[in-house]
Amino acid sequence: MNLEGLTLRLLTEYLNKNLLGSKIYKISMPTPHSLLFLVKRERATAAVLADLGGCGPIIYLPDKLPENPDTPPAFCMLLRKHLEEGRINKITQNGLDRVITLEVDLLGSSSKIITKKIIFELTGKNSNIILLQDNIILDALRHVNAQQSSYRTILPGKEYISPPPQAGLDLLLNEPAAITGHIAAIPAANILKALISGTVGIGKSTALALLQAADILPQQIALSNAEKHQLAAQISLLQQNMQRQEKVYAVIGKNNQVKTLLVLPPAAPEEGTYIKEFACINDAVKFAAALKPIQLPKHEHLQKITAAEISRQKKKLSALQSDLDKAQNADEQKIYADTLMANIYQLKKGQSKVRLYNIYDNSPVEIELAPELTAIENAQAYYKRYNKYKRAQTEICQQIQATEELLQYLGSIEASLLTAVTKAEIDEIAQELTAAGLLRNIKKKNKLPTAKPQPLQLRLNEDSVVYIGKNNRQNDYVTFTLGSPNDLWFHTKDIPGSHVILKTTLSQPATDDIETAVQLAAYFSKARNNSNIPVDCTQRRFVKKPSGSKPGFVIFTRQKTYFTTPDTAKINKLLEK
Repeated sequence: MNLEGLTLRLLTEYLNKNLLGSKIYKISMPTPHSLLFLVKRERATAAVLADLGGCGPIIYLPDKLPENPDTPPAFCMLLRKHLEEGRINKITQNGLDRVITLEVDLLGSSSKIITKKIIFELTGKNSNIILLQDNIILDALRHVNAQQSSYRTILPGKEYISPPPQAGLDLLLNEPAAITGHIAAIPAANILKALISGTVGIGKSTALALLQAADILPQQIALSNAEKHQLAAQISLLQQNMQRQEKVYAVIGKNNQVKTLLVLPPAAPEEGTYIKEFACINDAVKFAAALKPIQLPKHEHLQKITAAEISRQKKKLSALQSDLDKAQNADEQKIYADTLMANIYQLKKGQSKVRLYNIYDNSPVEIELAPELTAIENAQAYYKRYNKYKRAQTEICQQIQATEELLQYLGSIEASLLTAVTKAEIDEIAQELTAAGLLRNIKKKNKLPTAKPQPLQLRLNEDSVVYIGKNNRQNDYVTFTLGSPNDLWFHTKDIPGSHVILKTTLSQPATDDIETAVQLAAYFSKARNNSNIPVDCTQRRFVKKPSGSKPGFVIFTRQKTYFTTPDTAKINKLLEK
């Protein structure tokens, strides 16, 4: 579960209402990733549980106390030393970021009040609990060194630095018209992405709810003046409702876990998810913490893993392209270096920039300098950067090629999962993902099978038969074991899908049989629901498998491309034979 900044604003207000002025009398850690405070307020007692594991990073007031280990961890002992007998005097949220701070007052020497802070960073996988005094870290649940983060370190004795601030306008503090104008000016793929990137405190779910309430399609590129007014009105209504907000909405996914908690009624839920309404934020969080996740069916689990890996590799590819664009400036670095060396007499230490003439074309050029370096050292720095960029060009191109090949392979896995229906087919895909290192924790009994693959075989008539690979292992078997040199081989053009082999006893394949094979290749592909699908056809002799390539990958020549729209009724009738 990933909470939005708006939801955490409600949670912060709830904690303030129920904990402000309370005295901490006991601290424990039920698990290595959770922290429990027992507090007294007037004549009542309460508990506060911060859990960074389980359903996601959350803080709430539980009804039932969890069991504690016999031996408390060292971090728990440190918190007891610094915070027990302290009084909670302030609870704040860092803007609309997912950071909540508890300030605790304690009585020090000479009856002087000492204030210490316990910071809960509820930021997904990087969540942390940090103890501070005078903005110096006393300790943290998770240490972060300079190798792990170049932005900040989280170690005892270091000054505390907040997580990197989010770019965008605070959805509660800015005028609705200013927010709408700001996001309308952001260059983005669509208005949904512009709304998310241009504001702070909301995620995709709330952004969709706002756009739906404003009667705006999320995939729109631009907003009309009327739509800007409609969206501004909904943002204004949200700001007003946050002043008296009570209801909270939980989005529960297929695996019986809360995906997120929202302050707005969400847009139409995805298939397999449902919405539950709660009277207050604490009830919603307690519900989320109590849910027991169910194991997704294996087929759906593999689809989820494959889709997540495809998304990760696409982000990696985008980052590599950005790095390559940067490395393309290698020649410019050398020009700067050569120009500096030719004009070394004009440079003095302490300059931050210099304007010179390019020694190659005599054009004016402004060169940034490091003031702490000498002229020669600055030139050497540019030579070093030139060599680094030249090396990077080769390395990044290799990484881009490898990532593109992996994406192509994952696309074939995704296509195989679309057409897999039997347990054996799904198990073969799971074993393939395991062999590729994309699926972990597979028991020994699930080792790669030694049994012969069983591709789909369809008898078209007394003369012709078609073999269809339902996954990459079967694809290789169909093409290179069952296929003979003169057989026709089919595969969707530039689209992941099955390898199809048409065998016939005729001297030449019948036109109707070729048409059926083309339709089957289109149907057993990722594009099965599209129209006018391109399908390549060539003789099996012209299909080769490069040495060391991944399962299912081939190269081929002398192909003819057909275009077809699968006749589902005809194919289903054929499959029922």
